[in-house]
Amino acid sequence: MTDGVKLSDQQYQLMQALWHLGEGSAKTVQTQLSHLGLAHTTVATILTRLEKKGVLISRTEGRERIFVPTVSEGEVRRSMVSSLVGTLFKGDDRQLLAHLVKESDLQQNDLDEIQKMLAEAGND
Repeated sequence: MTDGVKLSDQQYQLMQALWHLGEGSAKTVQTQLSHLGLAHTTVATILTRLEKKGVLISRTEGRERIFVPTVSEGEVRRSMVSSLVGTLFKGDDRQLLAHLVKESDLQQNDLDEIQKMLAEAGND
């Protein structure tokens, strides 16, 4: 279901709010993200688009639609990173890792931690 899921920054922020809340109406999500200054209609429109993408379902309670995530944040991240790797690095995860190491301001303790993670991943 999450194959090829691409979310805009705003869509991802709304999904993060719903992952945190578990479920919520457009008003609840708007309140959770009040610092973004999004209008209620904008939030409702984005939630409807997310439902069409299949990452949310909704039900009606009284006069409100309650939105519930159908995918986890981890699933969406995996899909979006996979798409990024496919687009920018021709599907080569190693090129992504090399780019991150070369282009980031990593300190020695960061590199040590990455080496530890790679060693642990190799043991799985």
